[in-house]
Amino acid sequence: MSDSIEFTPLATSDSLDQDDEPITTKPKSSSTSRPKKISLSAQIERIADAAIGGLGPVLIVVAFLLLSITIFCYFTVLLPFHHSWKEGEGLSGNLGYIFHWTWGCYLVWGISANYFFAVRISPGTVLDGVSSSGDAMFQDVLQEMESYTELPPTCKRCHLPKPERTHHCSVCKSCVLKYDHHCPWIHNCVGHFNHRYFLMFLTYLSIACVYFVIMGAGPFMLAADMDSESNWPYWLDRSLVAFSEVLAVAIGFAVGGMACWHWYLTLTAQTTLEQYNNSYIKKICKKKGDTFTNMYDFGVIGNLQDFFNIGPRGHYPWYTAFLPLRIPPIGNGKRFERSGRGFVLDFGDDDEDMV
Repeated sequence: MSDSIEFTPLATSDSLDQDDEPITTKPKSSSTSRPKKISLSAQIERIADAAIGGLGPVLIVVAFLLLSITIFCYFTVLLPFHHSWKEGEGLSGNLGYIFHWTWGCYLVWGISANYFFAVRISPGTVLDGVSSSGDAMFQDVLQEMESYTELPPTCKRCHLPKPERTHHCSVCKSCVLKYDHHCPWIHNCVGHFNHRYFLMFLTYLSIACVYFVIMGAGPFMLAADMDSESNWPYWLDRSLVAFSEVLAVAIGFAVGGMACWHWYLTLTAQTTLEQYNNSYIKKICKKKGDTFTNMYDFGVIGNLQDFFNIGPRGHYPWYTAFLPLRIPPIGNGKRFERSGRGFVLDFGDDDEDMV
């Protein structure tokens, strides 16, 4: 890449609000200077962040209720509609029932476990692993980042060193390691330590929606035929069955699209925020006649091994990628291996980010 290429600073963190104070033990100055006027856009942003933070617990309850209804509907209506246990025929005569019952339990396990981990596990912050407090935090974080040949960028809201791929979340009010985005449905940020669980939750849920729609087509038609003289053979109300089928279709499209997007990011070793930055840089490089390469990209196989911590590049067997287990990612989220084919780009003073 040519050294003459100039990159326009691209904002990747929010401006410092008055409510966000630096982490320090120094007493507040008694300055009588007039407080800075907050712009209308900043006020709207603060209100939106507060609303997103407040809605998080409500959305988790809503997600739990919707998942519970569809799971209950599957085991009490959909599964009995297609397969039932046949007495006296043994295992060989009930293979269909055993398969669908086992597959349903596996999907429920995958959805529930990954959602729980995505909600409960912290994505990781700059202060992870730093035991001291106050002014010593800055030096301790720098000591953890010994590989830097020069001082890393500093977050103008946290006033702490900002490792590569780290960004400030205005909702959580902290810098998140390998920040992807803040998701109100998990009331948490998606970052280094819980990104795997978020992706697999989307994946299991998308597969389950497709499976539910296929299995629920027959019961839905029966439930929708209100004029039929045939009796409804299930004690679960037919309106809930119809609602569950429609819900599975809607969630399948929404979550399925999101899952495909995040799989693309995973296979190309990018986060959502990095993808936006990289797309911007690629356009500039194309105009200059140069080619931009993501420095964290080790190819599809290498990226999967890094993300799931499996294979030769990881620490776990490959099959653990298909199991909803709590498996930590590679590294502490503050330093990442680079392919040597990319570049560290400067996106401006004080709020500089590694891309």
